[in-house]
Amino acid sequence: MSAPSRPPVPGVNVIGQFRAESGIGEAARSVVAALDAVGMPVLPALPPETSPSRQGVAFDVVPLSKATFPVTLSLLTAYETGPLVAAAPDHITRGQLVGLWWWEVEDLPDFMAEAFAHVDAVWAGTEHVQRALARSAGDTPVDRIRYAVRRPEPTGVDREALGLPTDGCLFLTLFGFYSAMARKNPQGTIAAFVRAFPRAEPGGPQLVVKVIDEDAHPAELAALEALIAPHPHVHLLTGYRDRSGIDDLLAAADVVVSLHRAEGFGYAPAEAMALGRTALATGYSGNLDYMNAENSVLVPAEVVPIGPEGAPYPAESRWAEPDLAAAADAMRQLAADPARRAALGAHAAADMAAGFTDRAAGESILAALARLPETPARPSWWARRRADRLAAELRRTR
Repeated sequence: MSAPSRPPVPGVNVIGQFRAESGIGEAARSVVAALDAVGMPVLPALPPETSPSRQGVAFDVVPLSKATFPVTLSLLTAYETGPLVAAAPDHITRGQLVGLWWWEVEDLPDFMAEAFAHVDAVWAGTEHVQRALARSAGDTPVDRIRYAVRRPEPTGVDREALGLPTDGCLFLTLFGFYSAMARKNPQGTIAAFVRAFPRAEPGGPQLVVKVIDEDAHPAELAALEALIAPHPHVHLLTGYRDRSGIDDLLAAADVVVSLHRAEGFGYAPAEAMALGRTALATGYSGNLDYMNAENSVLVPAEVVPIGPEGAPYPAESRWAEPDLAAAADAMRQLAADPARRAALGAHAAADMAAGFTDRAAGESILAALARLPETPARPSWWARRRADRLAAELRRTR
């Protein structure tokens, strides 16, 4: 990566859902860790409204009124950016505002595209997201940065203690209902698994479907339960598990599956790969920034119109329909070949450790900061000094 063309800014504010147990929350925390890794002072702040996801992660923040560095990175969604600008203190809107946006499909709806008027630049986390955002950006620059992938820290508990099947090759898929079940496509994972293994056999392969936020989506949960009920080797896992509990699930799995129709990044398979587990995923969208034929198993897919059942995504946009026959074949092969699983997992762990670290992500952010135009209004020397001290105090607590 080339060196920044000018000195970095004195520090940045980062607005995000730092306490949310979701991919958006993980992305926000990851950006702060990346900035810490390269020594950039950072002031994390919560937005005026929190997300509907469970807020269970402890994370120290400052009030928006004290986030007084000249550049603000917002990890809110595009459609949350307008309300943020309306509610933010003047020093946020007078400085430079960068949207670190995620979007999963190829096109933005018009009401989201209007958000480009509120920001000076947009940064995407994958090539897929960058292409999607650039289609609607107009004159707003759309850059790309790298995100780090956290290596899970399992506690070492066994499958039985986790409430998991104790025998057989264990396939695991995870999703949250707020992330849109049609896009995450657990139905496809279940269908492929049952196609691969039509009958439950003693010591045979097992599939665990871990969900979150099910209480807020009773109809979708009921549909998923009905889909799983005829298959005793498919298990639905509900209920809250903290980060350590999810890490233990990833460690207990032999194969982590994501037969998504579209993905901005895909933290679950990425973290599984960092842990050395085999990932099986649709060969489409944001996960291709870290998955390849050497470190994972990619399922071919056909890009198709989304249609009216894919709300909230534009019906006229496109996503992928994974080949379930190919996915089933891959599942059978992986279940029968532990040596191949081990080789893929080792390659995956090495790739993640080499290229998706906090430092690598931090360096990409520094380079993107250097490509920004100068901030139109700089805070006073006194305000910058106060921000520096506050950032240093917060960093000592992380």
